[in-house]
Amino acid sequence: MKIVFLYLLPILIVTHFSFIDSISMLNRRHIRIKVLQILYAFFHSESDDLLKCEKELEKSIQHTQSLYAHLLMLLVDLKSLAKAKIEKGRNKLLPSQDDLNPNTKFIDNKILSLLKQNLDQVDKSNLEPNYWLGHTDTQIKLLGQIQASELYRAYMDKSSHSFIDDRKFILNIFNEFIAPNEDLHSFLGEKSIYWLDDFSIVNLSLIKTLKSFKEDKLEQKMFMPLFKNEDDKKYAFSLLKKTIVNSKDYKNYIGETASNWDEERISSMDQLLMQMAICELLNFETIPVKVTLNEYIELSKDYSSFKSKVFINGVIDKLAVRFKKEKKIKKLGRGLVE
Repeated sequence: MKIVFLYLLPILIVTHFSFIDSISMLNRRHIRIKVLQILYAFFHSESDDLLKCEKELEKSIQHTQSLYAHLLMLLVDLKSLAKAKIEKGRNKLLPSQDDLNPNTKFIDNKILSLLKQNLDQVDKSNLEPNYWLGHTDTQIKLLGQIQASELYRAYMDKSSHSFIDDRKFILNIFNEFIAPNEDLHSFLGEKSIYWLDDFSIVNLSLIKTLKSFKEDKLEQKMFMPLFKNEDDKKYAFSLLKKTIVNSKDYKNYIGETASNWDEERISSMDQLLMQMAICELLNFETIPVKVTLNEYIELSKDYSSFKSKVFINGVIDKLAVRFKKEKKIKKLGRGLVE
């Protein structure tokens, strides 16, 4: 089954975050997007292998964590390259005073040291190979851009740095030179098709990770979990499986509700979004009906046509009313059916 990724979500530059022990990489919207992508590929292929489809979702999720690791490794590698550059200067045949007495504030940055320390302790057996190996030219170019910036010069000229100063500097470096860097996106995007839509998710996750470092909690684990809890992971695979297994029934519901529309006029993406919404209405007892309606309308704005949100909203809203009357919607807790 060939995975097809249709859209690139915009890169997010974020400045306010919660702490790492209360966050995860993938929230429910990210999960819906990943399931949508896998379903799109599944229904546009000749395969009916559900197990293979589930493995593709697992792979897509795992690759998100691998991209996260690669961007963390990039920061650590920048420190190593800067250190090697200093050593090269010291070893010149005729070193200058600057070569012999280099400014080491960047390589002494406390956040970079913590990242290195944490990465060394991470089990990388389930991650993609280190794609930076053999491609230091990309990193050297990035380091040169950083070292030529006013941001870097101001940091290096400061007489001393607190832990907060070091953290702020690395966050600024990431926001200005890494998160929006098209060259890096192209390089990494060529390594894994799963990463094309993941940059916004991973950039946000990595900035949250950097923001979470506290001077009085230097032993904390850095790697952010993929899911908030086990329920979110179960939700991802259940949404995928139930949408596929019940696709024919869901398609009939849509056809009965949108009887004024020829089936061929309904785009495959709109079909998928509505089938996923129906699946969520009928099978997930803890997700409020309003949340489901709003989420799939929002997804239609990014993944379908301009007019789709009105059409999808109308169909799913009518089906929600129908399902309530037929008592097909079962929700736990008061107010979840409203």
